[in-house]
Amino acid sequence: MENMSFIIIFGFFIILTCILLMLVILIQNPKKESIHQSFMEKNFRFFGIKRTNTFLENVTWILSIIIFFLILFFNFLLKSRH
Repeated sequence: MENMSFIIIFGFFIILTCILLMLVILIQNPKKESIHQSFMEKNFRFFGIKRTNTFLENVTWILSIIIFFLILFFNFLLKSRH
């Protein structure tokens, strides 16, 4: 029964991390000029667009790596349950 609570907790963290990754990807600055870019310039003027894009790219990679390891550990928990 104790493994079941770990499975639920890790499943929740995987879903939460996936949602965060989707949000980070959606707010990233596209390569082409668009209305989205003018919105980003107003909100992140004090960071600078280049720094913001680098930060968001790093967050994307970190969240992707976290998802990878959470899924590996989740799979290990499911295998050890049987």
